[in-house]
Amino acid sequence: MKQYQAYPYTANEATGHFKFQSVGKRGTIDKAIELAQMAPGIYNLALLDFDPVTQDYVDDSITDNGDMPEVLATVLAVVLDHLSQFPKSNIIITGNSRSRNRLYQIAINKIGDDVKRQLIILGYQHARWRVFEPNQSYESFLIARK
Repeated sequence: MKQYQAYPYTANEATGHFKFQSVGKRGTIDKAIELAQMAPGIYNLALLDFDPVTQDYVDDSITDNGDMPEVLATVLAVVLDHLSQFPKSNIIITGNSRSRNRLYQIAINKIGDDVKRQLIILGYQHARWRVFEPNQSYESFLIARK
């Protein structure tokens, strides 16, 4: 399987924002990954696009820039960096639609075995957390260090 290169990003751990640029068929798009603390040690991950009209980052746009593997590699890089700095934290990822959740599930399926061995990956299904398995449909995902 081809390994995709993550985009370079700037991190602001104090605010939980990680900014980068998506470069693809629609040009350069400013993006951000936000890790918002929900409770001590629990963070919600949001993948955001900069909206030039509102001058804010939003989570409901579809950019279709043709570089989703690189964007998802960047999300994984941010997750791994965060877990390295805060090894006891848990990151929860919930898409804003079924298709976005499916996209996250595909990305999790493609994480290399060497990285998966370092992580606990759970999926939320039928009102409980379960060990992540491919070909299952989940409402949310939880990633933590072993």
